[in-house]
Amino acid sequence: MKLEVYGSSEEVLRAVSGRLLEEMKLHRIPFHLALSGAGTARKLYQIWASEFRNQIHWEQLRFYWVDERCVKPQDEESNYKYAYDLLFRPLNIPAEYIHRIRGEEKPEIEAEHYSEMVRRELPECSCLPQFDCVILGIGEDGHTASIFSQNVDLLIDKRCYAVSQHPVTGQKRITMTGPLILNSKLILIPVLGTEKAMILHEIFYSSEAALPAGYILSRASEAFVFTDSQISVK
Repeated sequence: MKLEVYGSSEEVLRAVSGRLLEEMKLHRIPFHLALSGAGTARKLYQIWASEFRNQIHWEQLRFYWVDERCVKPQDEESNYKYAYDLLFRPLNIPAEYIHRIRGEEKPEIEAEHYSEMVRRELPECSCLPQFDCVILGIGEDGHTASIFSQNVDLLIDKRCYAVSQHPVTGQKRITMTGPLILNSKLILIPVLGTEKAMILHEIFYSSEAALPAGYILSRASEAFVFTDSQISVK
């Protein structure tokens, strides 16, 4: 695990993009990439569609999701919706390159279907599908993907994808499980905003490996955290 600290959110997202470009040069075609959601993802898509429009070989990428809210794809809370609006549509990404989680379907059935699809599309390593890269986020409560402290059993769940539930809203989500995340060749984690400084410090320098994000980072074979939060580095 490596921590890189930058002076602004734009620098963070450029560094994430640069690291992705490096990895894409080293690996196969197609390159299987799993995306996360929330505000950081929206900013990343905007930078990709503008600054990296002609740098990234889009025909090399196949897009998947780390997690998705159980809503229709037109819903404002859908991770797919703003990926489509900000990235796929502006860059004319072919539909066959995009493997969305169908949040409008019954969650348990869709989690099983998506797991099966990933097993078909991705190469296998250690009896699990292997992504070339997974982009994660970290919440202020230490969650990652849609694995919260209230459902840490998903960190060791043997399924590829499973149903989660937001601890406050009760909203159901479909999420990648811990073993599949950790089986990725590379994990990239952009963490933006000073409000994330405290949770990052806890994850790096205290006994917070019990938090979902801490669990993943403490066990990942190759993970990079990029942040604009000024935390001390030992």
